[in-house]
Amino acid sequence: MIIANWKANGSLLSNQKWCKFFIENCPKEIISNIGIAPSALHIGQIKKLLESSDVKIGIQDIDAEGGPRTGSICGEMAADTGCDFTLIGHSERRILFKEKNVLLKQKIESAYQANLQPILCIGETLEENEQGNTMDILKSQIEEAISNITIKEGFTVAYEPVWAIGTGNTPKPNDINVIHEFIKDVVQSQSLDDVVPSVLYGGSIHESNSEDFFTEKNIDGGLIGGASLDAKEFLKIVNIYSRLITQ
Repeated sequence: MIIANWKANGSLLSNQKWCKFFIENCPKEIISNIGIAPSALHIGQIKKLLESSDVKIGIQDIDAEGGPRTGSICGEMAADTGCDFTLIGHSERRILFKEKNVLLKQKIESAYQANLQPILCIGETLEENEQGNTMDILKSQIEEAISNITIKEGFTVAYEPVWAIGTGNTPKPNDINVIHEFIKDVVQSQSLDDVVPSVLYGGSIHESNSEDFFTEKNIDGGLIGGASLDAKEFLKIVNIYSRLITQ
């Protein structure tokens, strides 16, 4: 799956132009494997613009509870607007809003209660990477977020090394492949039903390097940030992904 994470970007006009180009040019055989996570304010607009397609619509974050929590959006509200999935634990949420794994666990449970597919984002900092602690950090993030939760088929993890997001510092695809295999093993060992997750890679993916990533066995797609804001650039990545999985 390829997911566009627009973060705090977009406007009614630019979204309309983006979606028009997307619908006219996206390969029909791959469109059900594409997800878009616009700003919460634009979910309704995007859902309407893409209603004739099978593209999945997601929200970038949900509140763990809802109710008297000013400014928050709970899972039920996101589902009610037509969302299919939610990102949980993106590094920007962890860093800027100090979100901890125990909170992310509550959000995963809330997502399941609302029939949203949770996509758990994990990743290490540059310092943790240089100290050789990547695997330990990822294992801890996974175990603390999903322990004692009945993970459902389709559960997805997005691996985003913090030091690679928006920096142009892109890891080697074969190194990411090894990490993804490790992530799958950790999730499967924690899963009560022996579920093997899909694992997406995010972190400075663009047209020129996406094929190198998508040809790796354990890289099941991408969570695309900056490159997804340009519909033409995003479609180039989607076309590469489409060609590789339909060969």
